[in-house]
Amino acid sequence: MGDSNVGYQVGIDLGTTFTAAAVYRDGRASIFSLGNQSSAIPSVVLLRDDGTELTGDAAVRRALTEPERVAREFKRRLGDTTPIIVGGAPYSAEQLMARLLTATISAITEREGDSPDRIAVTHPANWGPYKIDLLQQAIRLAGLSPEVVDLLTEPEAAAIHYASTERVEPDQVVAVYDLGGGTFDAAILRKAEEGFEIIGRPEGIERMGGIDFDAAVFAHVDRSLDGKLQELDPEDPLVVSGVARLRDDCVNAKVALSSDTDATIPVLLPGIQTDVRITRAEFENSIRPSLADSITATGRALESAGVAPDDVAKVLLVGGSSRIPVISQMVSSELGRPVAVDADPKHSIALGAAVFAGQHADNAGGLPLIGGLAAATGVAAAASVAGPLESEMAETTPTIEQTQPIPTASTATSSAPPPPPSAPVNPVAKQGSGPNRNLLIGGGVIAAVALAVIGFLVLGSGGDDEATETTVAPETTVGPGTTLAPGVTVAEAVVPETTAAPLGDNAITALVQPIVAGVAPQATAAVTGGVVTLTGEATNEQATAAINGVTAVPGVAEVADQMTRRLEDELCTEAIQSLQRWACITSATFDGTTIAAAFDSDSGDREFNSSGDFHLHVFSDSTRPEEAGIEGAGESVGGGLWIVWEDPDEFTGTIGDFGGEIPTRLCVLVAQSDHSIASITSGNCFPIEAT
Repeated sequence: MGDSNVGYQVGIDLGTTFTAAAVYRDGRASIFSLGNQSSAIPSVVLLRDDGTELTGDAAVRRALTEPERVAREFKRRLGDTTPIIVGGAPYSAEQLMARLLTATISAITEREGDSPDRIAVTHPANWGPYKIDLLQQAIRLAGLSPEVVDLLTEPEAAAIHYASTERVEPDQVVAVYDLGGGTFDAAILRKAEEGFEIIGRPEGIERMGGIDFDAAVFAHVDRSLDGKLQELDPEDPLVVSGVARLRDDCVNAKVALSSDTDATIPVLLPGIQTDVRITRAEFENSIRPSLADSITATGRALESAGVAPDDVAKVLLVGGSSRIPVISQMVSSELGRPVAVDADPKHSIALGAAVFAGQHADNAGGLPLIGGLAAATGVAAAASVAGPLESEMAETTPTIEQTQPIPTASTATSSAPPPPPSAPVNPVAKQGSGPNRNLLIGGGVIAAVALAVIGFLVLGSGGDDEATETTVAPETTVGPGTTLAPGVTVAEAVVPETTAAPLGDNAITALVQPIVAGVAPQATAAVTGGVVTLTGEATNEQATAAINGVTAVPGVAEVADQMTRRLEDELCTEAIQSLQRWACITSATFDGTTIAAAFDSDSGDREFNSSGDFHLHVFSDSTRPEEAGIEGAGESVGGGLWIVWEDPDEFTGTIGDFGGEIPTRLCVLVAQSDHSIASITSGNCFPIEAT
């Protein structure tokens, strides 16, 4: 047991498949052993029928006999409005993350003899304000005071850990290639005077990681058995437990292939008793397409940062999946830069987070840090830029009385209630780029104060066991069962009793605009008489988040949804428009003879010219974006049917141009002189309307 008189700090990497923690004491970070056989534990929660839970290795063992009571990979579901059913009861991803976080802190506190002075919790760099807000809710549900918890992006943590073991010169640039269990992230960082700063826009692939590689091994087994796994009875308990063991053996085989050339997977199922062999070459071939996508995403991060590969000192490979040998080979070969792989890349992020927490231990008891910046920064700035809204906000912003204090990790109650949570600051937005930058630009830091108020009203101050009715306007009562934001209902968050006067249109506008901009950048909000009208374009998920977030604002009488729903690749996003050359289709029609389209575009410092160096490729969505060019050139692999075009404003074509079929959607990308695609994110698709 540690010396309770000596303070210490903790870094936690709450991963999709594994959770790791590190302790910082006396100027040194060391990994904390959470598991019995390994330092990291599986990010698995098993909920018993008596209301208690098992986490980590214990949950995995019990899951073999009680698979219906186990929850895995819930980090991937953060922000999903569909509940996760565990033991017949619905849970949100943040509730399950809170339970895992509670168990992690409890294990550390018990062994160290006292609670930590400060905790740093990491998250993917491409998470926007909405997911960060849900992470903050998980922290509160875990019984942790927001005053002692900092948020840090995973690439920043990885770079901090690297800099603690290797010398990194000021202004030196490193790239972080983070391939974990469930997600992939790429970010470019520059060494600053204190820590690192993310430059450009981080890129990520939400659903790519070790889980998917495990699935590739499982699919190999299924193919080797001629699909016999599909014939098994999914209701048979022996089948359920047998398949669970098979999946674990597939994971073990994947790990073994990092050091061996082949592995054998035992299959012990009702009616199927055999072994399946898999070679490293077979495994690598099955995951190469995904790895190629990750390297392309890293290239986009470099392009966004305005950094050439030659300017990168080193590519840091972090995340457990980065130990696969072919990954370092492909990354080094494609980017032409040396790679650095930690002895155990699964621990890099937790160790870096612990160093970060230790370096900011003197902030204990102060406001939390988000991405390395004190949350107070935005609050202080708000006072100087409030402008004409200052008096109205002062008169109409509701006074909040907290009725239930948040306990710390070591105490059940607190003598003084903590302040409301600060508005989340996205490290990407902090750099002035990325899809959520409007939270800090346009809305200004007034939005930071406004969102702090809304965040407290929505998320409350306690756990998920009780709900207090909240009056947010004289004629508006929010009670149990009311959805406040995707995945969050009053029944899942304690809302303190609060009474507020109706807000004026200007004040409501100041509150709702940053909410809408944060979750649906292509949508806008207008307020008249307390009625918020949402217009523009959004995906279904973005629209739901915008509507529910705006509905929770005090003084909003009604939300008029006039947003047009689009698929994600149909939006002309800020990511597209941030490129030097881009094109977006804004309308597409078919009159029975001609396919016509209109564009928004930017050709940079040169005009689009089919005989010159830059032009457009127009194609049907039956062709994949990476195929809309010449094989072997740039990012293109060829094989698609595309049309060379140079008019930046409009397009006309016939069915014959698309192989005789009427396209469902029309797509466009910017191509170079050799017809290779300049960037597979340089354009969009658009539905074709019959006229």
